[in-house]
Amino acid sequence: MEKIDGASAFFEEGGSYLTLNLSENAQTVLEKRYLARKDGQVIETPEELFLRVAENIAQADSIYDAKADLKSKAERFYEVMTTLKFMPNSPTLMVRQDS
Repeated sequence: MEKIDGASAFFEEGGSYLTLNLSENAQTVLEKRYLARKDGQVIETPEELFLRVAENIAQADSIYDAKADLKSKAERFYEVMTTLKFMPNSPTLMVRQDS
């Protein structure tokens, strides 16, 4: 798989790297509704959005298992989202405005 900027720093060498294959319309919707912004400017790529969401979803496992492999879980969530096999609902994709 190919490495992607921003998100690739999360994965160790040899990890999974997936490139999104989104339609122009999907990219527009992500930019207008979901990608993180600072001072009104988009500061996140779609890949970084999916990585951010995957990391946060994986964090829930630590509630139930202190030894959970969160990196592996996040990588798996990232994979199923970037291959469009699973897409969280809108509130999960949203960036908190106070962060």
